Amino acid sequence: MKTFQLTDDRFDEFFELIESMISESEFNEIRADKQQIKLMTLIPKGVVYLAESDGKLIGFIAGMVQRYFFSLKERVTDMGFYVAPTHRGSSAAIRLIGELEDWSIKQGISDIYIGQTTAVDIEKTQRFYSHLGYKTVGFNTVKHLN
Repeated sequence: MKTFQLTDDRFDEFFELIESMISESEFNEIRADKQQIKLMTLIPKGVVYLAESDGKLIGFIAGMVQRYFFSLKERVTDMGFYVAPTHRGSSAAIRLIGELEDWSIKQGISDIYIGQTTAVDIEKTQRFYSHLGYKTVGFNTVKHLN
């Protein structure tokens, strides 16, 4: 298994991973927009790392630098994080988070916020993050208005 930054020649495979993530998530009725995703991958202070096993993409993590809304201090937040069900429990998730952490350090950022909005295995995901040294400081809520 290896991890590396997204390149244009792997974008279509990356998009397929996003569609897989959406299909098993809370927002499975929302259609992924290729153009929007492409634009998000081009933001100046953003990064996407991919995990590959046997020549096939099996996961990704996308992050970006943004300021706290009340300060000039910057933090890294995730835009998306996914590992294919067949590779959960492997080292893919740990390696992807490690890549984002290393990238954050290179950006001079000390705080990383990783959320969970898919509603897939919430408690298990929270335990995983905790095992890696992350602490829960909030939660997500949603209300679907027709």
